[in-house]
Parts: sequence; C-alpha cells; structure tokens
Amino acid sequence: MSVQIYRLEGTYNRLNRQFRFSHEIRAITEDDAREQLYNILGSCHRVKRAAVEIEKIRVIPPGNAENTLIRKLSGID
Repeated sequence: MSVQIYRLEGTYNRLNRQFRFSHEIRAITEDDAREQLYNILGSCHRVKRAAVEIEKIRVIPPGNAENTLIRKLSGID
C-alpha cells in the first residue's frame, strides 16, 4: 500500500453556525483520512463527529496539493 493525498470537503456546525472546510490529508485509506479529519476538527475547533458532514473525498495528485507541508513531504517543493 502507498500513501495517497486525499482532499476532504464539507461542512460542520458549531455555535449555531455552519462552516465550510477543505482539508488535504496524507493517508493510506479513505477511512484513515476520515479519522484524521475528525481528529483535526475535534482538537482545533472542538467539533463533535456528529456535527461534521463530509460531502466529498477525492484522491488528488501531489502536484495539485495546496498545503505546503504535504507538497514538501511528497517531494514536489
């Protein structure tokens, strides 16, 4: 198995407001990427898993990644 880059897009509800998100995550499987997203949103924004609505999960090539850390880990920059 190889590590892939996933772009996850969706919304979450917090304090009676709805926020949009788009995160790029390096993971082996789609389920691992979901778990990492839940961990990030929970620790940084105090969002419960039930409040997160993932609309799209896509595998993207390393050249299309916007996150500079992911680009460096992939050997692009």
